[in-house]
Amino acid sequence: MRHNIFITQEQLVSPHWQHAFPDCDIRTLPPKRVTADTITWILAGTPNWLEHVAKNSQQRIPVIVMTTQLDIRELCQALQLGARGYVEAFATKIIIEQVADTICNGAIWLPGQLLSNLVGVLSRQHLTYQHHCDLSCLTKREHQVVDIVVTGATNKQVANQLAITERTVKEHLSSVFNKLNVKDRMQLMLAVKGN
Repeated sequence: MRHNIFITQEQLVSPHWQHAFPDCDIRTLPPKRVTADTITWILAGTPNWLEHVAKNSQQRIPVIVMTTQLDIRELCQALQLGARGYVEAFATKIIIEQVADTICNGAIWLPGQLLSNLVGVLSRQHLTYQHHCDLSCLTKREHQVVDIVVTGATNKQVANQLAITERTVKEHLSSVFNKLNVKDRMQLMLAVKGN
């Protein structure tokens, strides 16, 4: 079982954190040492928060950045330093639990309203990530879906452009994720743009 540590400002504590994780540790300063079974939740804007994200990430401790206001620049900073998630500080208990589950399963958690923006930003940047994937294993239609998704398009936009249903888009993406051994749109973007 993972131990959750929330690093926040004294006046900013959500009751949802303890509802989600009754044995969590809520503090204003990061602990001197954390164990490998820890998830660290860091509020953006706390003193030296970026340094703490980087330090924990380097130690392979999953870090989730919490925010009082969603911001694409803040999200990009957090991800560049190794954060595995970005979530509103006052998210519900259910969302907090979903974030932790997602992180523990090796995926990244991003707020839906920023995901398309982020994919769009990444599609315009030259990425240096290396991922060895063989795109030739995709069908023609899967290629079409991927080509549109990496521009930052939503499933609905992909469906409209290809004159198919959103459900069909989801099925194609599921097949693409499986064939390319990626877990989500972010990893897909990195795999495709890294080639």
